[in-house]
Amino acid sequence: MVQLDDPNLGAQLDVDEVAQSRMSFGDHLDELRRRLIRSLLLVFVAIIGVMPFKTEVQQIVTEPYRVQWRIGFENWVAELERQEQAGELEGDDEGQAFLKYSRKNFDSIMSGDKKYKNLLPLRTGFVVPYTLVAINGIEDMFNYMLASILFALVLVSPFVVWQVWAFVAAGLYKHERRAFYRYFPFMVALCGSGVAFGYFVVLPFSLGFLISLMNPDQVGAMLAVGQYFTLLFWLTVAMGLMFQLPIVMVALQRVGLVTHATFRKHWRITLLIIFIAGAIFTPPEPMSMLLTATPMVILFGLGLLLTWFGRKKEGQYAAQVEAKRAEAGS
Repeated sequence: MVQLDDPNLGAQLDVDEVAQSRMSFGDHLDELRRRLIRSLLLVFVAIIGVMPFKTEVQQIVTEPYRVQWRIGFENWVAELERQEQAGELEGDDEGQAFLKYSRKNFDSIMSGDKKYKNLLPLRTGFVVPYTLVAINGIEDMFNYMLASILFALVLVSPFVVWQVWAFVAAGLYKHERRAFYRYFPFMVALCGSGVAFGYFVVLPFSLGFLISLMNPDQVGAMLAVGQYFTLLFWLTVAMGLMFQLPIVMVALQRVGLVTHATFRKHWRITLLIIFIAGAIFTPPEPMSMLLTATPMVILFGLGLLLTWFGRKKEGQYAAQVEAKRAEAGS
């Protein structure tokens, strides 16, 4: 039997606390039901609170599309000006009219204050629509409902996470709870950074790259709101999860599964996996893959640095795992 005061366990265990925290299977189910009901009620209230703000919610959801549109429009005006300076617009009345209108209204168009935005392709010659399109009558409302649920989950996530943690923590030792408190802020920060990177960088530039490959004389760029929302959701979620790489590397080292030397030895295979994951979780084009893989490579380097700091304690980590296994077996 392993002693609870064994220093190799990495923490002093409170036997009385562990014994008091033991509950029967039925007690666990009752506790789970209570916390689940509380969380669902709060989520429902948050959804009701978000519902009246349709314009604001959709503005946030569609902002990455607006970003790529503004970049594309700015490049379009720059191309017209280049053609004007090269004399290529001589005799092109439509091109000159496009450039004149774009110059006159450039600031209001870029800020989104220009009225009749759906007519901009006809007036500026920039064929990419300013707005997304709804393929059927319920697509816009259906995706707005999904967006409202996501916004509500984000708003009440601190309470929901606390309910989940309170249920799980009842069965953990003190040192296990301390480890969670130590790493949880970094997990949240990395997840938030990944979501923000996908929202502000990967999605806008990926859409812009895909649209730039289209020949407007053959294929018109028109993105349905349902397709766009699906792409936005999965891309930001994927980036949030993929940004957990340094924490995963440290966790694997702490449980004794992988050492720093192993990470360093197989760095080529790891980079290959990163680029393959970037190709799987992003649109099928090189720009998205590069935008996704580049921060992952940096994060892998951060993980190598963190595991390098912990390499001297790898023997202690392995001893702790073996001690816990022996304790569980006894």
